[in-house]
Amino acid sequence: MSNSFYFFFLLLTLPAFAQKTYTTLQVPGRAEFCSIDPAGKSVLPSGRYVSPAGNTIRVTNDPFGMALAPNGQRAVLLHDGVLTVMDLTKAPKAIRVPDYAGTIPPVLKGGSFLGVAFAPDNRTAYLSNGDKGRVLVFDTDALRLVDSISLDGNGYEDSFTSDLLLNGNELLVLDRANFRLVRIDRATQRITASIPTGRQPFGLALSPDRKLAFVANVGLYVYPKVPGVTRTNKDTMALKFPPYAAHTKESAEGVEAEGRRIPGLGSPLADEAMSVWTVDLATNKVVNRFKTGVQIGEMIEEAEVVGGASPNSVAVGGRYAYVSNATNDNLSVIDYRTRKLAGTISLRIDPKLDRYRGLMPFGLTLTADQKTIYVALLALNAVAVVDVPTRRVRGLIPTGWGPTRVALSPDEKTLYVTSARGYGAGPNGGQSFVKPPQGTYIGDIQLGTFQAIPVPTLVQLAVYTKQVLANTYQTVALTDNGRNPLPVLPKTRLSPIKHIVYITKENRTYDEVLGQLATGRGDSTLARFGTGVTVRSRIATSRGTSGRTNDQPGDTVRITAADISPNHVHIARQFAFSDNFYCDSDASIHGHHWMMGTIPNEWVEANAASEGRFDAFSKAPGRRFPKTTGAIDPEDYNEIGGLWEALERNRVSFFNFGEANEYAGSVEEWTTTQFGAAQSVVFPMPKAVYPHTSRNYAGYNTNIPDQYRMEQFEQEFTAKWLNGKQTMPQLVTVMIPNDHGASPRPDFGYPYLHSYMADNDLALGRILHFLSRTKYWKNMLVVVTEDDPQGGVDHIDAHRSLLMLAGPYVKRGYVSHTHANFGSILKVIYNILGVGYVNQYDLTASLLQDFFTDKPDFRPYDVVLPDGRIFDPQQAMKPYKKPFDWRKIQKGPEMDDRADQRAEHYRQQNEGN
Repeated sequence: MSNSFYFFFLLLTLPAFAQKTYTTLQVPGRAEFCSIDPAGKSVLPSGRYVSPAGNTIRVTNDPFGMALAPNGQRAVLLHDGVLTVMDLTKAPKAIRVPDYAGTIPPVLKGGSFLGVAFAPDNRTAYLSNGDKGRVLVFDTDALRLVDSISLDGNGYEDSFTSDLLLNGNELLVLDRANFRLVRIDRATQRITASIPTGRQPFGLALSPDRKLAFVANVGLYVYPKVPGVTRTNKDTMALKFPPYAAHTKESAEGVEAEGRRIPGLGSPLADEAMSVWTVDLATNKVVNRFKTGVQIGEMIEEAEVVGGASPNSVAVGGRYAYVSNATNDNLSVIDYRTRKLAGTISLRIDPKLDRYRGLMPFGLTLTADQKTIYVALLALNAVAVVDVPTRRVRGLIPTGWGPTRVALSPDEKTLYVTSARGYGAGPNGGQSFVKPPQGTYIGDIQLGTFQAIPVPTLVQLAVYTKQVLANTYQTVALTDNGRNPLPVLPKTRLSPIKHIVYITKENRTYDEVLGQLATGRGDSTLARFGTGVTVRSRIATSRGTSGRTNDQPGDTVRITAADISPNHVHIARQFAFSDNFYCDSDASIHGHHWMMGTIPNEWVEANAASEGRFDAFSKAPGRRFPKTTGAIDPEDYNEIGGLWEALERNRVSFFNFGEANEYAGSVEEWTTTQFGAAQSVVFPMPKAVYPHTSRNYAGYNTNIPDQYRMEQFEQEFTAKWLNGKQTMPQLVTVMIPNDHGASPRPDFGYPYLHSYMADNDLALGRILHFLSRTKYWKNMLVVVTEDDPQGGVDHIDAHRSLLMLAGPYVKRGYVSHTHANFGSILKVIYNILGVGYVNQYDLTASLLQDFFTDKPDFRPYDVVLPDGRIFDPQQAMKPYKKPFDWRKIQKGPEMDDRADQRAEHYRQQNEGN
């Protein structure tokens, strides 16, 4: 056979996909590290850019409330426990209350939530005092508190002040704890009426003639206390596992569980659930209940809708009211004269993106001529300009990260926009870092922004629109030769990787764990959880102005040359890690949403940014509000869900160890070992993951050793997928949370904060040691990351965290510098398992093909012990009367031998007779 004929024959036998070119969408910053450049483009943790239009200044983080004075010369921004008074007479200037110098005293003690309104005198502002259930009266000239008005009384208690507005001589105030609209006489400060609303009233608006009030309700269910649970017995009487999945017959009607009748939640389509109510202010009667947006249970492109519309804000004209439905990326139009829904405005911005959700419309404002609506797109970092007559998006205006509110100046020549996270966080530690006045915690260092934007012409708007889209994604053509184990797109070809294990840990930054590695871009001075480090007695608080772990007066050096995380270091060196990975999240309440493919909506964001007291035993039903830390509440679900729902739709097998376990009001004791957290209030799990979740694996609960979790994991894995008849699922999610840290507990084997990290490190080493000795290893990928980075500091960005990949098809000794986030991880999972993307963040994430090789290396990983002076695993397991058997751990999984199989065979035969 000639060489030319052989080459021709080889071409004919190659797979059809060889050298095929695909078009992908990826973030523009995929080759860059996070950075802040107010004069240019800042790179966010997602890899997207922000370049806010107009005159932009930085303010305190999370401004979720904004009001303009009637004369347009002043604005008040409301943050959690802080307010900002803006002078708008020339270039915007900000005064923080309280100021960092301590000359202006605090006003909002006990937090705040959304609501702020100006009086006609252009001086007096009314502020939501949120969790305290009060309205504060504030003098914006003197910068002092004038008065406060309590919403409690007349049979109501535990009030929680939400949105509010001025209606002539009265205040209209939402009480989200008691599900009501409160009318307050300004002169007497007396409550004149309490009118029922739907669940968790969130947004409030008034018709121009002041006859109708519109209330947007974001709550879905009323969550009951678990029967039999009291304040004194909750540690033993709380439910050990959620009693049912959301949106099921069981959740609607209730079930028998753990010897009790657990009440149901009713229908998610009830009038009280995620709706807009109109109140006739002449009669104090609710005259309409509108179900806006797409409803749960409907089908959209062969996908069942699982998330409610989350109607959150309302703008009202002379005949029509416009409602932002965050989950659906649209606006509902209400004809309140005929009392009917009059259509939908789909926020379509780009044919490449429009099929997917990912805008999250929030605050909105309507022009005086009622022809234009400006809508803050919380998840797109832009304001949409909507043409009302055509019901189309006219264009986009670039904002900071996470725009929340929009307002027009009285002359409608200037648009004002607030954004929750502004330009991002930037570094919060390192050798050259100088501590700013607001501190170094991620939620404090990440300032918001306030923009004053001249209302753009059509020509300028076209330029802005191109800028927003360019900040969001780039179109990248990639040639796939069929060799890389990570396909360019889902469902284009099969990957040799058949099983993915997705491991999540808690709250660590890159620098504090891997900052010593010379191959990565780290700062070794921040590596308090590295190897060869010194453990000090005041490690949790000993921070110098640089953010480094420094000796402080009174510190006692306890241990030197300690190896806290030897397995993390060995795994990173042996396999592959990223030095350019960022959590999209600031804290766990965001992180467990993003990790599982759910974009946090306005309810999650506003709740996370506000102090709020959860009380299972309160008479106010809204005090049992959903504010899940380590799971996802029904109020939070995206339109067609996230990762789990996508897997279920595509019939991809999966199993969950420990995710979705920590709901509001959880009981977390060292004895709560079945699921890690017990429930005093009835919260359901997402329907897709409920039947695929271990009933005997402790999720988040730092009172339980990660070594105990490894015992649970190894036993169930062995029983199900090694010795049992089932095959290992295609995706397995595992939570090992103790790197979160907690107070030292010497009697339980945790003498230092570092002990929790050492426990976690050993668990991570154990799970990889175990998996790499199973029959599934030859086709396995292990992904290791953190849910958020809030526990530490980093010299690149406070969001930078851990991403390590391990497996035969992962490059050995490799460092990836590709900008990555949770969307990148999900893109790995979706592309390998052949699952279509769910939202715009999956669609546009960077593609991490550089991690992989087509030449597999099947060598297993060998676990190592951490420093015994820091953590003694035997001591940690002693309360559970379980030995720590190091030899057994090193041996790996124990497969059944022939003698065991023979004995089991005859036992079953005898039982059959």
